[in-house]
Amino acid sequence: MFVDVADQLNLRQGDILRDTVFPVLSHSEVKFFVEAKSSEHSLTFRVSEKHERKAPLYFAHIPVRIGFAAVISQCCDLEPHNGHIQQPTFALARLVPIPEGIAKDESQLRHLRANSDPRLPDSGFLNMFHIPQRGALEDKEWIIDFSSVFCVPSREYPGIMSQKILQMDDDNRIRFKIRLMASFGRFTKEEQASGHPWLPAESK
Repeated sequence: MFVDVADQLNLRQGDILRDTVFPVLSHSEVKFFVEAKSSEHSLTFRVSEKHERKAPLYFAHIPVRIGFAAVISQCCDLEPHNGHIQQPTFALARLVPIPEGIAKDESQLRHLRANSDPRLPDSGFLNMFHIPQRGALEDKEWIIDFSSVFCVPSREYPGIMSQKILQMDDDNRIRFKIRLMASFGRFTKEEQASGHPWLPAESK
């Protein structure tokens, strides 16, 4: 699934990163940092902020997880120019353990491990991509969870290259791209019945 020697100069779709900080955005648990300002008669507080890209940026304390993540941004968007990635951010998806229910069901587990072509009938687990057991991944099997996605500022490159541990080979990167596309690009029954001219003929 992975090349023997990963390119340590460039990011590619499907790359696996270690020690990635993943924010868990629960609004009830977000605590904003404030700045105190004293005057002769009172002490006032305001939320800490700075302006970045013409919009306010606030500072907050939030719960996070740390673990493996896969790059899901398109390879072309990750290509550096003059040492910088041109897009303002790039997207990652978390690697999570195989759900217990699937792990205990031999039929479902076999189906998950197949990473089957989502364009074929009865292809399942479209929100996941199976990653086999590997030493660099704690000798465990994982899934790339397409429903757990977050963005990283592109200024993290090239520093983030030190966290790149695996790079998919061409065959599996193509499979990954197609499954990712199918996961985010599925049509509802109402959309399929709409007769939209952009839909594939078989979907109309």
